[in-house]
Amino acid sequence: MTDLQPAFEDKNWLEPEELYLSRGDDCEIDRPLFQGDIFVDVPLPLLPKKPPVQGKVEIDFAESIVMIIPHPCQCYYGDKLRPFITVAPVTQVLDYENFGEDRTGRKDKFALPDLMMQKGEDHKSFVADFGKIQSVPQAYLRTSDRVGCLSHMGLGLLAKRFIQFQSRVPSEMAQVMAFTQDQWHESFLMQRWVRRRGSLKGFTEWIRGECSIAGIANGEPVIPYDYIVSAPQEIMKAISEA
Repeated sequence: MTDLQPAFEDKNWLEPEELYLSRGDDCEIDRPLFQGDIFVDVPLPLLPKKPPVQGKVEIDFAESIVMIIPHPCQCYYGDKLRPFITVAPVTQVLDYENFGEDRTGRKDKFALPDLMMQKGEDHKSFVADFGKIQSVPQAYLRTSDRVGCLSHMGLGLLAKRFIQFQSRVPSEMAQVMAFTQDQWHESFLMQRWVRRRGSLKGFTEWIRGECSIAGIANGEPVIPYDYIVSAPQEIMKAISEA
């Protein structure tokens, strides 16, 4: 009797082809904000190292690269973005030698190999710093300034590394990916809704309400959200035709 093999190998590192859904100019402006998205020109406060004296204090800001950290449910409340989104600052590095041969080192960092800001630009190495996460107003994150979107596997690795950083609890990519598969499929439906209607307004009410969709349950009323993994194309078509 042979041991059952997992759907894919658990990994501590992903090459760019597996890590990203899109990079640089390939990032689509109508895709709603999502966990793992990377943005440029985001103003982050430069806080003083010593506690300020009581009263008003002037704070300088620096335009920075950041990556969205939380699960999508912590980014959205229904159709609307939450007022503040938690991000990790992203900085350029020369290499990843401190990650070690098994790529498990530097638990406070998430590697972003071959991230490019625009087509034709040389690929560069970056890391997102879990130790410096902060929340910024959602208006700071504009889809026109997005330069990277993680793949589903990339999200699995991000969650795996962040869980390990926060709690040292071991987990596997397949395990954490299973908890985001609904939201992963939903993100493409959200994008189609925005492309069809110009905004997310009404999406949550529709996806969680009852309606008839050709190809699902013989046309009987269903809740679309219950089928976003098993029948995403049928739901996508229903959004496009509605």
